[in-house]
Amino acid sequence: MINKILIVDDEPLIRNFLKESLTRLNKKVFTAQNGQDAIKQIENQDFDLVITDVKMPKKSGIDVLKFAKQKNKNTLVVVISAFAKINSAIEALNFGAYNYLVKPFSFDTLKAIINKAEEHQNLILENFSLKKEISNTSFDIIAKSFYMQNLVNNIEKIAKSRSSVFISGESGVGKEVIAKLIHQRSNRNKNPFIKVNLAAISPTLLESEFFGHEKGAFTGADTQNIGRFELANKGTLLLDEITELPINLQAKLLRVLQEKEFERVGSTTPIKVDIRVISITNQDINLAITNKTFREDLFYRLNVLPIKIPALRDRKEDILPLANYFLLKFSKENNKPIKMLSKKAQEKLINYPWPGNVRELANTIERTIVMEKSKIIEKEHILLDTPHNIKGSKNGIIEDDYIGKKISEVEKTLILKTLENQKFNRSKAAKILGITTRTLRNKLNLYNLKN
Repeated sequence: MINKILIVDDEPLIRNFLKESLTRLNKKVFTAQNGQDAIKQIENQDFDLVITDVKMPKKSGIDVLKFAKQKNKNTLVVVISAFAKINSAIEALNFGAYNYLVKPFSFDTLKAIINKAEEHQNLILENFSLKKEISNTSFDIIAKSFYMQNLVNNIEKIAKSRSSVFISGESGVGKEVIAKLIHQRSNRNKNPFIKVNLAAISPTLLESEFFGHEKGAFTGADTQNIGRFELANKGTLLLDEITELPINLQAKLLRVLQEKEFERVGSTTPIKVDIRVISITNQDINLAITNKTFREDLFYRLNVLPIKIPALRDRKEDILPLANYFLLKFSKENNKPIKMLSKKAQEKLINYPWPGNVRELANTIERTIVMEKSKIIEKEHILLDTPHNIKGSKNGIIEDDYIGKKISEVEKTLILKTLENQKFNRSKAAKILGITTRTLRNKLNLYNLKN
């Protein structure tokens, strides 16, 4: 959140307008009439945002910009310029300014700039938190199974390369954890880690989110927008749910990966970028290629270093180590004494198929920590998400349906019976299964289950 702002302008009219406007936005505002005074204030205290005119007496706006960024690289700087001096504003961008305002500007334009600056600052804070989180832990993968130990051993090699990574696996297996770890172990770890969830953004807005846009590029584009590719420069860009990328944007993404440059929407000026792309999906990418919803040539460009993370039920050796990790984690977070799993409780965890994978296991352990007072966690204390009132269910597990069947058959049966039990309410069924509604819909399509 941007709270503390310094305004630097020698024109009282503009200075007062900015102060009154920012006060309306509940910001703490300081002012300076010249560049020298601004530099003294920046030297004595930190500001979240500095708004400065380019042309200033006693040190220019560029001098203020350079000093502010030298003092605190996380301080955002917006420069003000008259239309005739627009080249000065562009020069300021080259020295690290976040954005610029062209005189005259309205309150709405200023507010839009502040909102965008806060979004940008949040990305910086998230990146800082990620670095802090990783630095406070050892190698952040719980791996006892052969496959996951092999993956851990390969991550160091993968991280040091510049090649694109394609991570696949069911929802909840830890794809994003692996992606973050690759970034943190890479030579790019001091630079941004930017995530784009393609399923969460409207297809009509994706191009602007990817590449940014110029002011006036389309209706509602009141300010210039910096896209995710530009924000991720020198760092890593994570493309979450890559199969949701519209086909018309796939060609543009392919070009960026090949040429390492793009243009903002509404501009013809190419912008060079150096990014490492990591794509993740819980879908069958080969099926998407066969159905012509995903370009094969783009897949080959993204899939230089493939990582397949198996479902938790296929690596049972990892279940108890993960459960113990979550016991320690959630006991500490909830100020509870550390609990232990009884033998029967351990068996229950191992024998459950975990349709929601590691995410479901984490939720289950956290729920148990919060709800149970006993230091020893017994079998009956563990409340699994599988409905207990399904015919043939024992201790939350449809044991009779599991014997002698393949994993895919078990999953299909579990989904179908959960849907029937919830009168085919997909939202309720997904919640019980520990998966998202989108994942449930994809499973229904995969198993050709109609309802």
